[in-house]
Amino acid sequence: YAPFCGLPPLPAELWGRWTLDPWLIGGLLAFLSLGLAFAENQRRFAGAWALVAVLFISPLCAASMALFSARVGQHILLTLVAAPLIAFALPRLRLPPLPTAITFAALFWFWHAPGPYQATLESDLTYWTMHLSLVGTGVALIAALRAAPERTVLAAALTRAQLTVLAMLLPLAPAPWHAWHMATTLPYGLTALADQQLAGALMWVAGGALFLTLMGCLASGFLRRAETREI
Repeated sequence: YAPFCGLPPLPAELWGRWTLDPWLIGGLLAFLSLGLAFAENQRRFAGAWALVAVLFISPLCAASMALFSARVGQHILLTLVAAPLIAFALPRLRLPPLPTAITFAALFWFWHAPGPYQATLESDLTYWTMHLSLVGTGVALIAALRAAPERTVLAAALTRAQLTVLAMLLPLAPAPWHAWHMATTLPYGLTALADQQLAGALMWVAGGALFLTLMGCLASGFLRRAETREI
């Protein structure tokens, strides 16, 4: 069985590994049509869609088969950039912040755990279940935070804390979590443990910076609405 993005590429092969699967292209076009039909801000939704398309069509998809750090980078961009853009493009949804944050955290940890992670490499259905559930709960979380940011401090704190804890566990682990990458990282000059440490650093630094930026945008929007109501 070959995973959806193909077998792990060698470094010299990587830039030629574009994923032009017809089912993927069709799904992306259907997602674009549906999103534009419901979006309040079509330009913002189109930007989110373009990022999602790049993350799955570009060589990053193949790189995520070889490097756990590439998979983590893909997930950071999906959940902390693409999902917020989608949430801000759609009409406001009032969702319960804390249950939504707990669901997002549970899925984020679940899909990076050894067993579920391995399952995504052995089944296309599981692979897409992972990505759709992460993006879906990411959109739901940002929608909940956006609807009433003044009442979502606990949900935001929980989200930041769980990302930080996972980011710390990855580099501090004494052994690699994922047997799949025991050999796939070596052509890139990394051991599986070093690749995992890089993944933790990406989650900690890039993920943390993106989340703080997102919280700043939400707080700024809330303050602007409060000033408008006062006027």
